[in-house]
Amino acid sequence: MTVKQLYFQHFRSFPEYDLRLADTTLLVGRNGSGKTSIAEGLYLLSHGESFRAGKIDEMIAFEQELARVGARLVDGEGDDEADILEITLTRGKVQGKRAHKRLYSVNGTKKMHKNFIGRFSAVVFQPADMRLVEGSPNRRRSFIDSILQLTNRDYSQSLNTYNQALKRYNSFLEQVREGNQPKSVLQYWELMMAKHGEIVQETRHDFFEFLREMSTPFDFDVRYQISKISQSDLESRRDRAIAAGHTLVGPHKDDFEVLFAGEKLENRELSAYGSRGQQRLGVLWLKLGELKFLEDQQQQKPFLILDDIFSELDEKSEKLVLQLVGKYQTILTTANEDTQQFLEEKLKDLKTIKMNGS
Repeated sequence: MTVKQLYFQHFRSFPEYDLRLADTTLLVGRNGSGKTSIAEGLYLLSHGESFRAGKIDEMIAFEQELARVGARLVDGEGDDEADILEITLTRGKVQGKRAHKRLYSVNGTKKMHKNFIGRFSAVVFQPADMRLVEGSPNRRRSFIDSILQLTNRDYSQSLNTYNQALKRYNSFLEQVREGNQPKSVLQYWELMMAKHGEIVQETRHDFFEFLREMSTPFDFDVRYQISKISQSDLESRRDRAIAAGHTLVGPHKDDFEVLFAGEKLENRELSAYGSRGQQRLGVLWLKLGELKFLEDQQQQKPFLILDDIFSELDEKSEKLVLQLVGKYQTILTTANEDTQQFLEEKLKDLKTIKMNGS
């Protein structure tokens, strides 16, 4: 599946904007010209979520009730139109009437979120990803979840159910501690959390095994730091959880470490023993794993979004990234004229679009 065209209406700084994409498209423009907004819109159509916005309102142009982002997909073997995808974003009201904040459609037919995502997949690589190795566990969990929610409906449903049950369970823990509820009120939520938490952790385990077994030019490994959950785990920790006022085990506490796999530093943590350049390569290894996993699960090549990352890469990393570009439909962005010249020299059949703002 190939994305041939993107269009925007009242999205971020775009009143109206559309562009046609090549196999490799470079967006060039100063900061604030809309390059990352295009990357964001493309990712939104893939995942149903933004990789940068904390709230939907941030994506809707000032003084507008709604925004639209759409894409025209074609069959990879030719130019036959396959699907027209569109997401409409609202502030919760349109023309004075209540409205869903996200509305999804395929070829003009409304779809639920779960039936919309996965028509095509996009992988974004941005400067913030450079903190994936040494950053917070929450950042790493979000990385895993964004991949597995796109490829596995059971995972997405179980993760959502687990998170909802976790909130209720924590609320009841406080009430039990204060003497306003009996301990027995916790049993139902323990059962719910254990059932769906085990599904989440089994699926994460399978993903990490995929990473460990994939063939790459990198000497890295991964260690899944599972905060194992089961009904017996929750029951045995119930009194301590009541005293603490929050759940002590479960997928919300999972983490992972990237390890060296070479002879000298084998099984040493990259975050502790790796140089800045080695950590960049570790992040590249993770993003390559994301690409390969999505391709394996969906049986189609993902769209690659490289959002202003070349200022963060050393020469070795640049070479590895450029090798990926020829294998996937790609959008690259930069505000740097030297980077533009470098990419135009290195990449064949590159389509350059200059962004002038709006």
